[in-house]
Amino acid sequence: MEVAIHELPPERWPEAGRLAGRAFWTEDYMAPLADDELERFAVVQDLYLRMETSATSTTLAAFAGDHVVGIAAVEQGSCFFCTLDPTAEPPTGDRTAEVMHGVDLAIHTLHDGLPPHANIGPVAVEPALQGKRIGGALVDAAYDLAAADRPATVSLDCDPRLQTFYERHGFTPVGRVRDPWGYAIVGLRRDPADPAGREANQGAG
Repeated sequence: MEVAIHELPPERWPEAGRLAGRAFWTEDYMAPLADDELERFAVVQDLYLRMETSATSTTLAAFAGDHVVGIAAVEQGSCFFCTLDPTAEPPTGDRTAEVMHGVDLAIHTLHDGLPPHANIGPVAVEPALQGKRIGGALVDAAYDLAAADRPATVSLDCDPRLQTFYERHGFTPVGRVRDPWGYAIVGLRRDPADPAGREANQGAG
């Protein structure tokens, strides 16, 4: 069966959010959210079910028939991480908000020095269906959508274990940081091709 990629209807976000929770709850950087694995699963499910989107964001979904098997969120013409205030105090009394605040500020530092850019993320594929090229198709479609408007430079951030995957899809690493709990995050960018067909990654680290 071929997957079809198109915009996710807003009313279907709960289905997509649960998929993202299943895809991400075992990631290393989620460990600070809860020591108990069952609690961590629930916390990550709640985190993605509550995820807010902006007026400039679009969620693409990969569908197998009518079933969501992957998602990629795209912020066109803006970047959430660049709007963050690095001097802001972390939230208190909410462990999830505190952890994600630290992760977001770490990613913020990866965006220093980038030209104006759009951003892709999160990208998630149903865990049992990973390795079937769904993620690659989503990344390519998300880049095309993000770069269709100005600015055409597109950023994303990932676990270091996924760096090679994104490099295969035209992204170039710009740096690596650690969040407050010691987990590494890689920042990448992809720029539009010049007339000769080469990626114009000038200034990439």
